[in-house]
Amino acid sequence: MASRDLKVIWGSVALSVVLAIGFAFNAESATQAPTPAPSATPTQPADPTALTELNKLFDPSQISEIQLDVPPKSQKVLDNRSRDEYVPATFQITIGTQKSPKMEVRIKIKGTTSRYGINTTYQFSSYKVKFAFGQQHKTQTLLGLKSLTLNAMTQDSSKLHETFAYEAYRAMGIPASRTGYAHLKMSKNIPKPDRGLYLVLESLDDVFLGANFNDVTQHLYENNHNFTEILPGYVGKNVKLDARYQVKEGWKATPNRNDLRTFAKGIQSNGKKLWDFLETNTDRNKLVMLFAVDNFTGGWDTYSGPLLNNYQFRSNQLGRFTFIPWGLDNTWGENYFNDVAGSRWVKSYTAPSKLHDDFFFPVDSNTASFPGSFMIAYNAGVTDPAKMTNYQLGRGQLFRKCLAYSPCATLYFQDLQKISDWATSTNLPQRMIAQGAVIKKLTNGYSKAEQTRTSNWVLKQQARVAKAIAKHCELDAAGQIKTCK
Repeated sequence: MASRDLKVIWGSVALSVVLAIGFAFNAESATQAPTPAPSATPTQPADPTALTELNKLFDPSQISEIQLDVPPKSQKVLDNRSRDEYVPATFQITIGTQKSPKMEVRIKIKGTTSRYGINTTYQFSSYKVKFAFGQQHKTQTLLGLKSLTLNAMTQDSSKLHETFAYEAYRAMGIPASRTGYAHLKMSKNIPKPDRGLYLVLESLDDVFLGANFNDVTQHLYENNHNFTEILPGYVGKNVKLDARYQVKEGWKATPNRNDLRTFAKGIQSNGKKLWDFLETNTDRNKLVMLFAVDNFTGGWDTYSGPLLNNYQFRSNQLGRFTFIPWGLDNTWGENYFNDVAGSRWVKSYTAPSKLHDDFFFPVDSNTASFPGSFMIAYNAGVTDPAKMTNYQLGRGQLFRKCLAYSPCATLYFQDLQKISDWATSTNLPQRMIAQGAVIKKLTNGYSKAEQTRTSNWVLKQQARVAKAIAKHCELDAAGQIKTCK
């Protein structure tokens, strides 16, 4: 029987039932006193000044205003860089004509290198803001957000690197934080209360995981130490003593690191065996795309770079690991090691050298190393990149071993072509310059030079991608990548 006929039949039955009920109700109510009609409840008009749209917070074309009031006792704790703890503060944000209420929050200093460089190399601190905390405020959110990260962008004089790097990952289907900008003002008891432009960064917490994975039950790991690889000996055997990979979410559900240990052992293979393991234990396509974005954006503080700064999330539902990018200020060819120490972000801008300007992780090499460890080489008094051979840092093992296998290399170069095409179709270099014009009033005067260099570097990287594909890949009759090695 056609569905249309069924709808007619059921509609007739439903109408009969409604009429029967109506007749019975009327018969009963005829014996009762009439009930007066309820008076209309006045509706409260919507407050046009109340903060309602979260999307505006993560719109780089708008600069919000954040007032962060820190009492003296809290500031005393923050001044002690060795204390990594949250302290009370008051937070209020204004976006356009709308503002949030004043909220009791908890804040702490964010970062590792930047934490200890305040007042020497770096001008201002970065902060993590927690809206939901304790019994009294455990349900408090900012339009659904439980936390927020405020980056001072101390290692990025363009103030563009993170915004467009995170966008690149998201555009390529990689779960990555949303970004916006804010003019941060502190309470008057804080030295230099007008902090200027900050990056508003979506924190990696259970809200982020729920939105991107619909799964928050098992481990979100943060690599807590630079240069730490996912190796069996590095992951550790004693849960209580192992701090290399901090568990940020899901600890209560499964209080151990057995999933990460199993993963660390599994990725010690090579070739097809490794490729098959990645298919079952990761979202393999997203992992390879992450490699491509790492390298297209020239990020050296990424998993494919030597500093291995990233998060790993293990989905309980899928039983797979996903790598999540983080710390993207050193992207688009940024290499502050070649700058004059301490001058770049504080009082003056030092024009980058040609080597700096052309710096990148070669997109066609799985063995290329960082030109030199800015920590090891600099401490050894080595400043000439040509003399840094003994201070090289390797790249993430998964990237190196995967790119050495032809099916992985083919997918990797196809992904590089995709992101290069995206940069063209979205007018990425032009948008970088346009964004620089939006934020220039709140940035230091030296930022324009780095903005121009960053924009030009994208074009250079696109040329490198084209050259690498021509070198390593076989194309089909339509000019599409067929296979690479």
